[in-house]
Amino acid sequence: MPRFIIFARSSLDSEAEFKPDPEMMKAMGEYNATMREAGILFSVEGLHRSSRDSRRIVFQSPGPPTIQSGPFPADELVQGFWIVQVKDVNEAIAWAVKCPSHALKGNVTEVRRIASAEDFEDVKSPGLEEK
Repeated sequence: MPRFIIFARSSLDSEAEFKPDPEMMKAMGEYNATMREAGILFSVEGLHRSSRDSRRIVFQSPGPPTIQSGPFPADELVQGFWIVQVKDVNEAIAWAVKCPSHALKGNVTEVRRIASAEDFEDVKSPGLEEK
């Protein structure tokens, strides 16, 4: 079964000193527990706002990379993610739309399929599996 990553995109609230209310935290805990009970959840993580210990590394050629410190624009950021293993993208979407915090204030969620070794069968080096 394929794995998908569900990105919770950042918002102005998540990039501010915003703290979710206890009811939302409870609802999110229940949502995560439902995915664990269904046996589809591999990982779930939230990220700090970009003003806290965040850096962007911009590679350029020639020359060394440039290191930029946050904060960064909220519409360019991920606030957190879930990695789930489900039968297809439609099932991943069905789980994503159940997330209680995603429905707030026009929040944006992104669902992406995670690449696996099978996706690269035609370009693998011989003997790669042994390494």
